[in-house]
Amino acid sequence: MPHPTQIVSALADPARLALYARVVHAGSDGVPAEEARAGGSRERKRLARLAGAGLVREDGDRVVADPAVFATALEEHRPLDRDPVDSLFHGGRLTALPTRRELRRGVFERVTGRFFAPGVKYTEKQVNAALLSCCDDPSSIRRHLVDEGYLTRNDEGSVYRVPGA
Repeated sequence: MPHPTQIVSALADPARLALYARVVHAGSDGVPAEEARAGGSRERKRLARLAGAGLVREDGDRVVADPAVFATALEEHRPLDRDPVDSLFHGGRLTALPTRRELRRGVFERVTGRFFAPGVKYTEKQVNAALLSCCDDPSSIRRHLVDEGYLTRNDEGSVYRVPGA
């Protein structure tokens, strides 16, 4: 099945669009293939381009439109479902801390995985510097990471690490 851009590209030429409109306007009976090809090699090329994009097809001695091509192309080329956490970051920066628990956990997992490695000790200054690169309030995010168990902190608050490392 053609990509949606192929369909749009096939209809971008005014002469092809006019030919397609004639075929669509004719309804399910279509237009006679001889009539669609009348006008020589240019008209045959236009018809071939529309057929290549799946917009028309020959049905015996007629050329008919295939409207299902639009729905099929969109369905086959639908973007993959994005992780909802992606929408909370813009240009790599956290734009909002969600209230929904599962999204908050997703944000904390993303931030922890992006900036902190298991087995490595970090100072508070290092943690803040890393978090500042992705959010405006690194102290708040740091506290959330500790409170939610994504980072541990020693009793003095001077050493942070990913738990279980």
